[in-house]
Amino acid sequence: MEASGQAGGVRPETERIDQERRHLEGLLKDRINFYLVFASVFMLGLSRIEGGYEIKTVALATITIVSLLIALAVLRTHRLVEAALRDIRRDENHPYTRYRATIAFPWNANWILLYVPFILTVFFLAVTIYYFRLAVLNPTS
Repeated sequence: MEASGQAGGVRPETERIDQERRHLEGLLKDRINFYLVFASVFMLGLSRIEGGYEIKTVALATITIVSLLIALAVLRTHRLVEAALRDIRRDENHPYTRYRATIAFPWNANWILLYVPFILTVFFLAVTIYYFRLAVLNPTS
């Protein structure tokens, strides 16, 4: 019998961590979904801006900053999820521990999604620089 009093069962402490992990993964999902909607709506709005390069440069600089802030929030939430999963893996009776051992894929799927906001932030920065150069070279456009 284990210290928790449950032979072969998941420890109560692991259950509490698992509940927090579920909450954090939901938060991570919500933040990534919000980011994708946010970036899409912004790009649509940017494409409809009438005016010179200056206004597009300001809009792009704003989206780059906001994109970076959201990306950092996603990264922090991801790190919390990873910490919870590390604690869960210490319980050899938890289903996640058993399932993870059978998967040869080298990383958690959350790692793949983690890169999306950072890649788009770099893209927004590059486009901001492009429009800034156009604004400097063509100040009346």
